[in-house]
This record gives sequence, C-alpha cells and structure tokens, in this order.
Amino acid sequence: MNTFSAVGNYIGETFTDNGLRFMQVNIPKVGNSGADVPIYLVPNRAAGETFDAFAPGIKLFLNGRLYPSRQDYKMYFVPNQPLQIVQGGLTFNKVNLTGGIGYIAEQKREDLMNFTIMCNAPAQQLLGHTWDDSLSFRIEAWGDDAKRIDRLGHVGRMISMEGVLRYATWRTKEGQERGGYSIRARSGLYQFFGKNKKKEESEEVRMVSSGIKNEAPVTVTAEPYQSAVKPSVAVNPVIIDDDTDELPF
Repeated sequence: MNTFSAVGNYIGETFTDNGLRFMQVNIPKVGNSGADVPIYLVPNRAAGETFDAFAPGIKLFLNGRLYPSRQDYKMYFVPNQPLQIVQGGLTFNKVNLTGGIGYIAEQKREDLMNFTIMCNAPAQQLLGHTWDDSLSFRIEAWGDDAKRIDRLGHVGRMISMEGVLRYATWRTKEGQERGGYSIRARSGLYQFFGKNKKKEESEEVRMVSSGIKNEAPVTVTAEPYQSAVKPSVAVNPVIIDDDTDELPF
C-alpha cells in the first residue's frame, strides 16, 4: 500500500530536462525544522482538469500515490481522484505505507532510527516505473518509537505505518544545494507482520547457552489394543511469541 493525502499550494507548471510537463505543488512543512515539500503532480484522467483549470497560488487537496524517483531524486505524485480547491487555512499531510523493511541505517542516536520501506505500486510509464520495480521510502522514527521499531524490526519484515512527508535541504562542500525526502513515522501508528526474527535468534542463543536441545516433536504411539480407540498423538511444544504484533485469532 502507498497512499498520500495532503493540502498544498499550486506553484505552477514545470518541465523536466526531457520536456515532460508536470504540476509543482508545495506541501507546507510540518514543525519548525525542514522546508516546504515540493511534489510533482502527474496529470491523468483521475485528476480531471489540471494545468488550464488552476492558477498558481491556489490551494489544492490531493489524494493519490507517491513515486520517489531514483533518476532526479524528485517526489512524483499520481492522483487517483479529481483535484479540489481548498479555501482557508486548512493543512493536511498524511502518508500510509505497507511494505518490507529494505535497509536499516547505522543507529548513531538512541532516540532516532532511519530505515527504508519497499512498496509495490501500479506501473507508471511516464515515470519509467514498471510492476517489477519497488519504491523505496526513507523513514525516520523518534523517541520510544525508534526503540520499539529497532527491537521488533529487521530487514525483510513487513510493516504498515502512517507518517508525514518531509523535505530537508543542505549545501555540499562545493556549495551546491541538495534536497531529500523522508517520512516521519507518527507515534504508535505502525504495525508489524510476521515473526520477529530477532526474537527467534535470541531464543536460539539462550537455548544453546543453557544446554537446551531443540528436539523434534515426540510421537506417542498407543498400544495395539488401544489403536482401535485412540490414534497416535503428536505432542508438539507450544511457543507463544509476545513480541509479534499479531492477535492469536
């Protein structure tokens, strides 16, 4: 899953180096740090009227999918419903993602965790995106959420989360301005799927250090005169994983 809903300011039309035409919409920044988030809207039938229907400076409500580009490092947006004009000072910025954890950066601070989520999305020929491609989103989690995700997450584990799209700029040593996108996880609004690999590995280490053998299930066979009444019974150990975020039903 990959959905994005936001209210942004229409800046005007913009062109790529190869002549493709897009609409630039800036999403107001959330919080004191960072900058307004520039996204580049791909005109399509779902969006309805686009370039000629809106004047720069108006506010638009957007709903659709995000497509981060690996070529020009811009964030593209594909609408799935008509663009709507918004009056007043309404602000909105919400991203919902579901996918596998693709990369976990070295954790330099205890209260900050950076990782990526790999998502699937419909093909977009205009952006050079096919069904076989995965979209990579950079995620940042803070505070207790960083600690919990670090404890429960691992590369390949599935996660569903809600966050806020952010943008930061900086200058290189050569004086060139650079910008990058990230999604800040909303506190507590995430859910893991599947077994916790870290939990299983730590349990195996504990069993080895304690001299406990992970033996195969024991089969108890009934006596011959009981076979007509009571079949063979397989006794299997029951393991309860408290660190999975799944209900047992």
